[in-house]
Amino acid sequence: MKKWIVIPLVFLLFLVFSCNRTPKQNTLRIGYTDFSFDQAIVFVLKGILDQQPNLIVELYRVPETTLFSALAEGELDIGLSGWLPHTHQSFLDMHPYEIRVHSMITDSLGLYMVVPEYANLNSINDLRDLSNLFRNTILIPENQNAIYPLGSNVITDYGLDDYNLQEASWDNIISYVDDSVRNNLNFAFISIRPHHSFRRFNLRTLDDPRRSLGVYEQAFLLTNSNFHERMPLIADFLSQVRFTLNDVEQLMEMNQVLGSEPYENALRWINQNTRMINRWLLGD
Repeated sequence: MKKWIVIPLVFLLFLVFSCNRTPKQNTLRIGYTDFSFDQAIVFVLKGILDQQPNLIVELYRVPETTLFSALAEGELDIGLSGWLPHTHQSFLDMHPYEIRVHSMITDSLGLYMVVPEYANLNSINDLRDLSNLFRNTILIPENQNAIYPLGSNVITDYGLDDYNLQEASWDNIISYVDDSVRNNLNFAFISIRPHHSFRRFNLRTLDDPRRSLGVYEQAFLLTNSNFHERMPLIADFLSQVRFTLNDVEQLMEMNQVLGSEPYENALRWINQNTRMINRWLLGD
């Protein structure tokens, strides 16, 4: 049987990034938005790269529009994140030469119709004629102008006329789901994924054959055009980084704990996933 050899991260980073040149201190500037997905990932990257000798990793939390302009102007080296092929394509089109799409870090991101696992349904089609079991309600996050029209499409496309599309805050959605699970009741809500609720509850996402909720996207690391030449070894390492939806949702759940620090959570997650991170570092 093949045995895993877990190499301590600090030592491995020294082997991967060290070279014979005279050590030179460099600064790596990473920007990220206030989206919890970007926050979950950026602190893992910092936790790993902080172990490299002679590298200072600086994080900048910036608005979405600022992220792209700062990358284009060279004020940031790396940006998290670009969702493609739709969400952020227009931002990239404004900077076709200044910003590079570096590597995919997560896929299958997007909107999902969500029900409890015990509902034992497979497709949004299966919700038809079951409205009484679902209290005639499909919840949808409030104040999400881009999501509500897609929810309306679901009602129309799948003939769910007996359902009411009801906006609610995420706190109220979580409370509704929690109460439903405790009482073994059915529920349905539309959620972006990744989301920490998928770690808290045993949820099932339904197939959307009509693509009423849109196509699924991939999240990419973005860099300014000079980054690859300035830090080629780090660029190579970042090309190996891949998170599953479950990975990101675990980090997001950890960050939901009141008073917790995202960086400390990232370090804990790194220590729990050393084998995977070693594969990133070794390029396997």
